[in-house]
Amino acid sequence: MPSDQTFMKKVLVLVGPKGAGKSTIGYLLATDLGLHFLSVEPIFLGVREQLGASNSQFEQAGFRAVLSALREALGQHDIICFESTGASAYLPWLLDALRQEARVLLVRVLAAPDQCLTRVHARDASVHIPVSDDQIERINAVAQSVMLPWTAELDNRGPLDRTLIVSTIRQLLTATASPAGA
Repeated sequence: MPSDQTFMKKVLVLVGPKGAGKSTIGYLLATDLGLHFLSVEPIFLGVREQLGASNSQFEQAGFRAVLSALREALGQHDIICFESTGASAYLPWLLDALRQEARVLLVRVLAAPDQCLTRVHARDASVHIPVSDDQIERINAVAQSVMLPWTAELDNRGPLDRTLIVSTIRQLLTATASPAGA
């Protein structure tokens, strides 16, 4: 059972489709709020390089590597943030493990499918898992249907609204500053 000390640590999870702007938001929050953002796709790319993309253990090994990196970050920071599409069957396992060590805050990131595809095509492919347009469509269909106990929602369907995003997350972090805010 997590202790009261555990709840001093927070894990902010940005969940939404590929191309919704989760990484951009994570880096923005790191800059503006001073929290630690961990981009997970480079971790998965490292596991992919070690095991090969077709290895049946790739996804599970990737999530284990992400958990290890998140635990390391929690040892150094009170608030960390990472991103996920929510489309993997391993996400509940990861969230359960994190809940033993910190308060987990789930933030839904919304974006239009065509906007997501445009963003995926425009981003730096070297730090993202390569996927075809068909794969993006399948992943995003699952991602858009994910239902979790959302702590907040960020609507990123238009131009990025930095002020609104930062104020929403700042308010969320303030509201969860004590066990009573859970």
